[in-house]
Amino acid sequence: MEIPQVVHDYVDAFAHADVDGCVGAFAADGTYSDPGTGGPLSGQALRDHFAAFFGGFPDAMCETVSLDPVTGRLSVWRWLLRGTNTGCYRGVPATGRSLTLPGCEFIEARGGKLHQVDGYFDRLTILAQLGLAPGPAAPAAG
Repeated sequence: MEIPQVVHDYVDAFAHADVDGCVGAFAADGTYSDPGTGGPLSGQALRDHFAAFFGGFPDAMCETVSLDPVTGRLSVWRWLLRGTNTGCYRGVPATGRSLTLPGCEFIEARGGKLHQVDGYFDRLTILAQLGLAPGPAAPAAG
């Protein structure tokens, strides 16, 4: 099984903070969701989402851990994101703190376009690293 070219194009666009490239990979009715979106995004909301993320983390670098086909239409992208919060993000002023976040996306492509992307990552990790919430409790000494 091969990964569709549009998936490679999307991953490359994200790695280069290319909002137009990210959005351009989606079909007109394509959707994106992750733990922070509050539901699937499409159209202008999709563009706004990517622009806000890259605006909040302008130095974001995304390392591909793996990019694997699951079926002819579905691929899974495991990534590690690193960046510094130097811009406003989701209405919160910049913290100046660094972020290292692992995650993955299930990417469905048909007809040369993305139809559905579902991202998964730990929101508490983001909030804790940015100093906006307490981090996970350390394991008890035993």
